[in-house]
Amino acid sequence: MTRKVLLLGVVMLVVAMTWAFAGIPGVKTDGTEVLPVKEKPVPIVKLGKGSVLYPMGVMDTLIWTETPNVNFGGWTDDYFAEYFVPAADGVLKAIIFRMSDLPDEAGGGMTVWIYDNNYPWPEVTTVDIAGSSPNCWLGYYQTSEGKDAFGEPSEWVKGGINDVTGIADKIYDPLGAKLWPFLGGGSVTLEPNANDRGDVVFELSSMGTEFTFTQGDTFLVLVKFTGFAGTGDKTEHRMGFYSVKDAIEPQPGLKFYSENSSPDGRTGKQDWGWHIREYVWDWRCVVEYTGDRGPQILDYTVLYATLSTDAITIEANIIDDNPSGGDAGVAHAYVVYSVNGGEETEVEMTESGGVYSADIPGQEPGSEITYYVKAVDVAGLETKSKAITYVVYKPVHPTLFIYDDVTLLGYEWYYWYGADTAGVYPYDEWYPNYGPISTELLENYEIVYHVMGSGPENQPMNIGSIYKSWLDGATSDVPRRLFISGQDYGYISGFDDTTFADGTFEKDYLGIETLGPQDVNYDGTAESYTTRKYAIDPVEGDVLTGYLYDYAGDSLQLFYDPYFEVGFYNWIDNLTPTSNATVCFTDPNTGGAAVAVHNEGENWKTVFWPLDPLALSFYDPADTSSKYHWVLTDVGNPLQKVLGWFGLPVLSVEPVGEAVPKTFVLKQNYPNPFNPTTTIEFSIPTNLKVTLSVYNVLGQKVRTLVNDRLPAKHYRVLWDGTDDKGNLVPSGVYFYTIRTDGFSATKKMILMK
Repeated sequence: MTRKVLLLGVVMLVVAMTWAFAGIPGVKTDGTEVLPVKEKPVPIVKLGKGSVLYPMGVMDTLIWTETPNVNFGGWTDDYFAEYFVPAADGVLKAIIFRMSDLPDEAGGGMTVWIYDNNYPWPEVTTVDIAGSSPNCWLGYYQTSEGKDAFGEPSEWVKGGINDVTGIADKIYDPLGAKLWPFLGGGSVTLEPNANDRGDVVFELSSMGTEFTFTQGDTFLVLVKFTGFAGTGDKTEHRMGFYSVKDAIEPQPGLKFYSENSSPDGRTGKQDWGWHIREYVWDWRCVVEYTGDRGPQILDYTVLYATLSTDAITIEANIIDDNPSGGDAGVAHAYVVYSVNGGEETEVEMTESGGVYSADIPGQEPGSEITYYVKAVDVAGLETKSKAITYVVYKPVHPTLFIYDDVTLLGYEWYYWYGADTAGVYPYDEWYPNYGPISTELLENYEIVYHVMGSGPENQPMNIGSIYKSWLDGATSDVPRRLFISGQDYGYISGFDDTTFADGTFEKDYLGIETLGPQDVNYDGTAESYTTRKYAIDPVEGDVLTGYLYDYAGDSLQLFYDPYFEVGFYNWIDNLTPTSNATVCFTDPNTGGAAVAVHNEGENWKTVFWPLDPLALSFYDPADTSSKYHWVLTDVGNPLQKVLGWFGLPVLSVEPVGEAVPKTFVLKQNYPNPFNPTTTIEFSIPTNLKVTLSVYNVLGQKVRTLVNDRLPAKHYRVLWDGTDDKGNLVPSGVYFYTIRTDGFSATKKMILMK
């Protein structure tokens, strides 16, 4: 059964992202608060003719925020709150809670209230402190019943926010007076659900009355998880909401961490109570508007990056309906933008066929532009969209890192963890929301590392032709290197097995005759692509994976386990390599079939791994529940081997000391003569573009050691006696030259074998 068919009929399971020390994934399976959501939520429930009231200033348009991609959870006695801003007078009839996790046992539930808003506070910029402990920690009430969200002023225990703002005597309790219901609270039962998700609709009339609100009078919806007292953070009792990580001022989502779920506090430092989080809960209020409201901005251009320095056209669909029956109509619409944090500029939009548009002038590469749409109706009521920020992309370094999966977005630096022992290897980044790659983008780079993870989020079906065009341009002066990793390259054919013809990127460059059979681990059970580890073998002596073969020895087995390590399903493929390609992983489950390859030709090298490097771990094959060894931290990042094979120094530019130099310095290398490595030190007194190159006695450049903009510091660089292609150079005299704006120097060194 192919995956395409399978995903239509199989219940999607909640994915467990696990973490080890210092925020690195790989150990903990219970009690995880933030989990990835790989499936989209089911369509929202409709209730009568009600409109949907959204969080914050965009709450009554059809634009909310990014598609919810986070399963944000809690446990019994935890509270969640969200901030709403009514755009018109009206009546709140129901609240739709979009659940991403339901308890596995009966007995769970929620209590619901509506409170007057004692939040946000003018002296606090919540975007800056959201989620950052202790900055976002507001405090709690220490009552005779324990630590709670309610109590007397004398019982309030201040949090870290007091130190950040410098207002030591302020109580940062977000809740004002209770507005609804008059007595008690609304009760919601959370029944176990094999789907672990669904819309829970709470109708306020079940409490005998609905909630009437006034335009601009903000309120907080408050929820408390109930039903499993004293059970801590057991996975089977976890309850969660679809959410998204987003920066909105003020941050609308808050969470109260109870003693039950967090015996030592949110971060283990006795920081119970309210925290401002950088997430928005997907709660939707069904309302009947009774007063006039501003125009509705139904849709507008959302842009996060562009390579163009030309003007950018912003379009929007805007209507004005006025539920009260008063005069309706859009009087004016504007695009409001600022460049690099400067003053806002307002450009009036023109209307054609119901679509409003205006241009943001072209900007220089490296510029950051923030914009939003503003509309005013004939009555003078105004509506603003959520602000969007985009960059005019500026290539800086010779290496491009394409991160094309939202699973670890914000933690994508894991892929570089330990790859460069100095921790400073420079690269540019291209994210999923920047849009698909293009030849125009790739032409700026010599090295590309493309991580597809569990599958590309935003790539064209013809991605191979784009990469082929780029690699076709490789020359001796501009060699090109490509590393593609991720388990779903098969998306190009709808996950059907594919044999590639001569002249294609996959056959000529990646070295793949056939991609398939795909999803070889699937045996008809959900366990095969979730919790079951899949054994793979590194190849003895291979330049990329031989070190893993050596580590395994006779007692350990290498496994591919993305479900445990990085939080997505396991769909591993086999392939048939071309005669030119070198196999670097094989599949012991299918008779040693090839799993991954590397390939090279004149002026180019490629590495193709249809698996994710972060999901590799060693176990005792007789006991895969025993202590394991995560490749990334315990054995070594495979990217280090790839970069080395590409001909790059594993140790790049290493800062030495903290003092800022007063002058330019290029020191004599040591040792000198040397075999096979030597160290070169230099200093720069200001932030400058620096090149450091090695030449032979004929004046031919053999190696570029540094080609980057660096801050003012002392630096140390290691040369291992290889050229830019990774070949060892012969014995003899060499010269190394540093060049910056206003300074150059050359010194001699001797390689003696």
